[in-house]
Amino acid sequence: MGWQDCSDQQRIATILGQSIKNDRVAHAYLFAGGRGVGKRKVAVQLGKSLLCQAQNGDSCDQCHHCLRIDSGNHPDFHLVEPDGASIKIEQIRGLQKEFSLRAVESKRKIYILDHADKMTVQAANSLLKFLEEPGSEVTAILLTENPHQMLPTILSRCQVMHFTELPFEKRVGLLKSEGLYEPLVRNACQITADLGQARELCHAEWFALFRNQVLQLNEDVLEKGSYALVGLQEKIVKNDQGSQGISVLLDLYIYWLRDILYFQMDRKQDILNLDQLETMGRQALRCSKPWLLRAIQIVMETKDRLARHANPQLTLERMIIELQEV
Repeated sequence: MGWQDCSDQQRIATILGQSIKNDRVAHAYLFAGGRGVGKRKVAVQLGKSLLCQAQNGDSCDQCHHCLRIDSGNHPDFHLVEPDGASIKIEQIRGLQKEFSLRAVESKRKIYILDHADKMTVQAANSLLKFLEEPGSEVTAILLTENPHQMLPTILSRCQVMHFTELPFEKRVGLLKSEGLYEPLVRNACQITADLGQARELCHAEWFALFRNQVLQLNEDVLEKGSYALVGLQEKIVKNDQGSQGISVLLDLYIYWLRDILYFQMDRKQDILNLDQLETMGRQALRCSKPWLLRAIQIVMETKDRLARHANPQLTLERMIIELQEV
């Protein structure tokens, strides 16, 4: 590893590497960004680069310090994660006890606080003591997906670095390299820019099932019969994922309708459901472009109504009727 392996966040990697070279390292950093954007990877790399015996702004991955960090047992490098649902005051007090001791093997102590927004109020207030009286030999790295949930007093004492989302094709490539099914990956990466959440969707059986149900739902809508309403009740409203599941299903429906539109426009490179071209082609013959555009708008309006806590069954039934009446 090295800063070159943090190329997904090249701007931040360059800034941090130069800060180490110029001996201008902040006493506390806050890395903010969604899951899967590389916050923890960059934090570990920062720690390794600071402790590395090479002292050239990067890690050599061969010295005693680098190897011990890689193995997870460096006495001057601490990773703190939530204990259950939160980071508790006892965990912060444990760190403060470590701060009071001199570094064991190096001149510096480093700790990474993952999911820092999950600190209890007592833990956050306890952490402030260190941030208000920083020691030159201690570097704190706080990671969060929700910087707005952090105490302003903590934010003001950290150098905040915002991590950018990975590009769509980059996320798709990473998940495909893990052996995940490409059409599922492409849909998941459209639904969320969070790589971790997209991975979870691809591993969920219900997500693959919902994608298949969307294809059948549109077929039923085009038939203009009562099957669509029956299927809605049996397969969608009663899903085990609740409102989140319905929201995801509507997203999948929007992308399926968009795929049909792209199929008609011969924009095959933009299609998500690459394994359903035959079904897509059959439905494309029965859908006009104006209908597809209006249908996408109707489904999006349905998502908005549900977000305002409208009755799910009545709202979805209204969607089906509107789609069949267009």
